Amino acid sequence: MPVEVKSEEEFLKVLERARECRVKLGYRRKETEEGTRRIRVLKVKARTPKYLYTLVFEDIDKGIEFIKTIKDKCQNLVIFDEEVRNKLA
Repeated sequence: MPVEVKSEEEFLKVLERARECRVKLGYRRKETEEGTRRIRVLKVKARTPKYLYTLVFEDIDKGIEFIKTIKDKCQNLVIFDEEVRNKLA
């Protein structure tokens, strides 16, 4: 069952119980005056035995900086997108 986490501090608490961390680029619909449009987001996911927790960053660069801080805390870090992998290297 997925759960969306709203803050980085809350995600760090979940990270202590996580077996795996996943990072991927995705899209989210955002309402504007012109209508609905899709924006690119960075999703950081933590798999625990019970739930899959997700933290979404609309600012991709801020998300990459967050990934750099949690890199050592994740038991198994899986990055699905080549673009993100290149920015972390």
